[in-house]
Amino acid sequence: MIKVIGFLIRGCTVPGCRIHSLLTVILLISFFQTGFSQQITGEKGIVHKQGKFNIEMLKNTTAVFDNNIKRPNPNWKPQQWSFSDNIIFQQQKQTITKNHDQKRLVSPSPDTTFAGLMDNGNSIPPDVNGAAGPYHLMQTLNTDVRICDKSGNELFTTSLDAWWADLPGSSTFDPKIDYDPYQNRWIMITPSGNNSTNSRMYLGVSTTENPLDDWNFYWFDTDPEGSLWFDYPNLGFNKKWISIGGIMRNSAFEAVEFVVFAIDKMAAYNGEEEIGQSRFVTTIGSAIVPAFTYDPLSEELYLISTGNGNFEGNGYVNLFELSGETLDPLFELKGSIGIPYPWENWSYENHGDFLPQMGSIEKLNSVDARMHTMIYRNNKLWAVHHIYLPADEPDHCAVQWWNIDTAGVILELGRIESTEASFAFPGIAVNMNEDVFIGHGVFSENHYAGAGYSYKDHLDDSATMRDYVIYKEGLAPYYKTFGGDRNRWGDYSAVFVDPVDDLDFWAMHEFADTPLGSDKWGTWWAFLKPSFSPWANFEADEVLIPVGESVNFTDLTLGVPNDWEWTFEGGTPETSSEQNPQGIVFDQEGQFDITLVASNELGSDTIVKAGFIETSTSILPEVDFTSNKTVVCTGNHVVFTDKTKYSPNQWEWQFDPSSVSFVNGTDEFSQNPEVVFEEAQSYSVSLTAWNLNGSSQLTKFELLAAGGYVPYYKETFEEDTFKSDEWAIENPDGSVTWEVYETGGTLPGNRSMGVDFSEYLIGKRDRLITPPFNLEGLSGAWLEFKHAYAKKYDPLTDSLIIYVSDDCGQNWERVFADGEDGSGNFATQPQANSFWPQDYNDWCGYGWGTSCIAVDLSAWAGKSNVQLAFETYSAIGNPLFIDNITISQYLGVENTNNEKSELLIYPNPANNRFTIVLPEIGEFKSLEIKNSLGQVVLSKKLSDKDKFVEIQVPKSWHVGMYFLQLEGANKILSTKVILK
Repeated sequence: MIKVIGFLIRGCTVPGCRIHSLLTVILLISFFQTGFSQQITGEKGIVHKQGKFNIEMLKNTTAVFDNNIKRPNPNWKPQQWSFSDNIIFQQQKQTITKNHDQKRLVSPSPDTTFAGLMDNGNSIPPDVNGAAGPYHLMQTLNTDVRICDKSGNELFTTSLDAWWADLPGSSTFDPKIDYDPYQNRWIMITPSGNNSTNSRMYLGVSTTENPLDDWNFYWFDTDPEGSLWFDYPNLGFNKKWISIGGIMRNSAFEAVEFVVFAIDKMAAYNGEEEIGQSRFVTTIGSAIVPAFTYDPLSEELYLISTGNGNFEGNGYVNLFELSGETLDPLFELKGSIGIPYPWENWSYENHGDFLPQMGSIEKLNSVDARMHTMIYRNNKLWAVHHIYLPADEPDHCAVQWWNIDTAGVILELGRIESTEASFAFPGIAVNMNEDVFIGHGVFSENHYAGAGYSYKDHLDDSATMRDYVIYKEGLAPYYKTFGGDRNRWGDYSAVFVDPVDDLDFWAMHEFADTPLGSDKWGTWWAFLKPSFSPWANFEADEVLIPVGESVNFTDLTLGVPNDWEWTFEGGTPETSSEQNPQGIVFDQEGQFDITLVASNELGSDTIVKAGFIETSTSILPEVDFTSNKTVVCTGNHVVFTDKTKYSPNQWEWQFDPSSVSFVNGTDEFSQNPEVVFEEAQSYSVSLTAWNLNGSSQLTKFELLAAGGYVPYYKETFEEDTFKSDEWAIENPDGSVTWEVYETGGTLPGNRSMGVDFSEYLIGKRDRLITPPFNLEGLSGAWLEFKHAYAKKYDPLTDSLIIYVSDDCGQNWERVFADGEDGSGNFATQPQANSFWPQDYNDWCGYGWGTSCIAVDLSAWAGKSNVQLAFETYSAIGNPLFIDNITISQYLGVENTNNEKSELLIYPNPANNRFTIVLPEIGEFKSLEIKNSLGQVVLSKKLSDKDKFVEIQVPKSWHVGMYFLQLEGANKILSTKVILK
């Protein structure tokens, strides 16, 4: 049976006790050579940005070192364990604290478990790590990187080497990852290169909370002098810094010094090209672990390391602090913390193969007693590592966990220890309630190596831990060395709090899997919803309803309730014991209280929401709806979604014109119909909805363009106007493809669409496909756009091909193809090793090189469902960019490129009036405004003195898009205005 022991300074929340404790410390320090906290001088460095990468680009990447077997380093020796002569806290021996309540001894069982990544035969150990975001889980191993949903469904997997393949360096190892819940970003680090000549650190930060979106990738050299290499990273963060601690080794694999990096976190989140970094080195302690700082305002970042575990009857850990300015931090060793319960830091026998397992005389390697994880919450620090007991002659491993304040005073100290098992490779997580969750491996002669955890509720006795749970039993003995001298396991595991509620826990650990040709390890996830005295809460699908309508209620209580008592004032039925009562009818007019009492074995909580449900005899539906498309080819279907409030129960849809068909079992009376538009027209859509009190109607005029947009059309790819869902990308190889980039030189804005051939393979083709266009009623049409490109290699040239389709992309006709031949026929700048457009001279029509491309679309005039495709052919050259794509019946509308010649409108979108700012350059004689059907709704003569034109919107103009055109003797300018 497990023995949980705890060491506690009791009552230290009261001033008198704290004073007593501090006096004790002062007396104890007299036995040591005292000193002040030691400030450690750092050196400044730069973290280099490699680029922004879309995760899909990494999926099929093959790194040149992908198939390398990752094996344990030979000649491994334990580090020298040291502590400071500045003892900031020395604990006295305490009475062992026992569990107080037998019924609460056992940790709660997991709510969910499922498989993680499995052994691919290429690495020992796997170095298991992971993290949870709002909607995703990420797992990082020495072998692979995986993104899955919270049910364990795989969304993305690639090798660790492939993940970082675009960064300079060699093979990768020891990945770590975490999620920053305050900035909603993922942070991942991985060392690269295990020798002094190529030792680098890779850093990746996501651009959003979704790890499937883009990431910014960075790297930096770990030793400016190039004499040592970096091993065993530890990751932490606070509001200012991403911090990385680790070990600097020499070529003999000896730990020479311990290093800490402080990196400007917000600069990395902002995607800056170069980021400030500070590097600090010490020889005190061991591998230094920065804290995951769960406080968005904390200015300091704390770090910890294991010291000497067995010095004159005491064991020591070392506390460090980062403080000061982001780009000029101070790093200091605050001092060492001692306890009178010594331990050994590693097993000297058999190269550290120490952990027992069933069915084999071979033991598993347990490395040493270095720190694994530290958490900062509520001005307290929780840290964990495994240790060897008893000191001097160890025969088992235990998990030792610390709870200290930021001055180093021990608040709690506990051990997870058993005479029947060993526990190793722990991680610790602490939620908002200060529930403590420690994940660890479980090793015994009666079990195969398995994955487990131990739990401490915030109501449990201080310094205690409930009995462990094995959530994934091992399945077989395990022995695999790849020809080395150690049966490697670990080196670490992952536990963390779910950021959605800051209450629930995730764990992920290694277990011994069933052999397949050779022994195998595997990984397994567990999810735990801690049970605590409930916090009652609920919601309803409607809170303002017609008299006689029903309401559905949903329980939102935290704390895993198992009993519910509902009272519905004015409702039928009046009470319910269901968790989520449905169909509660309110047949009287008024405002009614709703009461919920939620309970479990730990207590109950009551919430009363006064006047929560209001009934009315006059409230009518508030009609609203959306469609999944606003531009569509004829013959394609559109899904409409009802968003009407106040209990609608009947619906009727109308379309103007009425040439539509309903599909997939829906009709005009369906709540969410699916509709095919049969004519190339601009359609208005009306919805009438009823509830028990009557009906209301909403019409959205010219909501949908069937057959395509009616020119004039312009796409600038700017964030506030670009509708990416209307465009399509064909990317056959799943690798580099069309992407929106930040560029300079075209107005408006600073974004354009491009393909980075320099990151691609030769001969690959990718298509960017426009939304459809309706060219009916036009006698001619033109495609114009700007492009920027510089050739990189002779004789190779990257190419651009343009296709047209008049059947919505089923068949294509090539209308343009070109690539640079060295004469400036296609390039916009001379041949160069690198190219990125910065100003207008880098684009077509200016300076060196070609004029802009215009494609005659007159052959498709009079047709609808016309689409264009821009296809690139890669010759691994410089990037190619396009911008300001226009479709017009006029040629030459995109022939200017500076602010003085821009046609500007404000405000845009507009309500009942807007102002047109006429260009300073050029003489324009007339102004014309057309609606989306191409009908002229305003025509105005202009004089040379006109600088502004004020437009009062007539009541006859509908909400939607209008096209403005200025015409002069030699030029035409066009733009658009949106009326809302």
